[in-house]
Amino acid sequence: MATPYHETTPSEQYAVANVQLQLYIEFAISRQVQILSVSTELLFEHFEDYYVLPNVFYSHDNVPSLEQVSLKGFLFNPNPPCDLPFASLKSLCLFDCAIDDGTLKGLLSNIPVLESLTIDLCHRLLNFKASWCQSMRLKHLVVRCMDNPGFNLEIDSSSLSSFKVDGNSVKISVSSMSSIDEATVFRSRYYPYVQNFDTRTWIRNLAHVKKFGVNSWFSQFLAREYEVNNNGWKIFENLKVFAWFGPLGKECDLIALIDFLVHCPSLEKIEIDFRFSFWEEAGEHRPPFALERPFVENSGDGQPTVGFLDNVKKIIIHHFFGYKSEIEFIKHLMQKAVVLETLSLTYHRLEFNPESFSRGFTSCPPKELVQEVIFSLSTASSNVHISFHHTYHKLGF
Repeated sequence: MATPYHETTPSEQYAVANVQLQLYIEFAISRQVQILSVSTELLFEHFEDYYVLPNVFYSHDNVPSLEQVSLKGFLFNPNPPCDLPFASLKSLCLFDCAIDDGTLKGLLSNIPVLESLTIDLCHRLLNFKASWCQSMRLKHLVVRCMDNPGFNLEIDSSSLSSFKVDGNSVKISVSSMSSIDEATVFRSRYYPYVQNFDTRTWIRNLAHVKKFGVNSWFSQFLAREYEVNNNGWKIFENLKVFAWFGPLGKECDLIALIDFLVHCPSLEKIEIDFRFSFWEEAGEHRPPFALERPFVENSGDGQPTVGFLDNVKKIIIHHFFGYKSEIEFIKHLMQKAVVLETLSLTYHRLEFNPESFSRGFTSCPPKELVQEVIFSLSTASSNVHISFHHTYHKLGF
């Protein structure tokens, strides 16, 4: 007699998937793997919910062999049975996982030699302190896409040498720690009125870093400091590498950013990425900056002052579209860098289909025209080599 067909329900499919996950992870750990990377999105065709991280992940006899773990799409149960410490685990990445504060703190307390931690797009997490990591070897921390409302991040581990934060709702607190050499902070814009977010304090606590990466919010912050607090931020005396992601929104942002750079006496390298300029400009070329203030010596407090990039030898430009605002920025840098040896620029030319023109989009100018403009810019250094690269993309065809 034939067995009647039974269509499985979503809850039954979910239960089966959780059993399969347990078998996958148990098999991997039983083979004493050193690197474990599990993504529920890759394992299951219909990725609609979080799958419970099996307890075998915590309690198997061979857990101590793990050195690198990357987990995506998992739900961490509170109070997991951590029978054994992850004695060899050096790198942990949690991406798009659901985990609460207490569970993460408990997990990190069982990883004594952790060196690198990445928390990316994790839900239910409201607070994180780097000091939760019991490991005194934690060197690198990355916190990305943590837009949970009210999320608080405290950078307070004395062993850290670098950290990267990317998120709009993150409230950052940075302790003054001389161990940090590299810091990167990305936000969509500067929020001067956000409560409990003292930007000045944590920037001041990073004054000793050697590499600093930011995007447009930082130039907005600098411009506001000039306007409101007469503060030029002349404290980054050890900074050697500065990385900035554009675009520049206003001429006052440009003035403030240039003034910040000329007051970094140890600066050797500037790296600029304009990849977000296209979306900000809606595909159109803006007119050249009509600078609000002359870029000359001023005696009043808070006014931009003349200075030079005395030690900058290399400037790298990524995703250059040829906008006038970008050219203006490069022009000022080249006029200030008196010992510049190399300017490396990659022109990212976009060409649109005819339908896009009706929506206000215009194709970027030809490579030859842009190259001519760049090579004609005046330079303070007599020994600069300009390296011009070119990429080409068609959009909407």
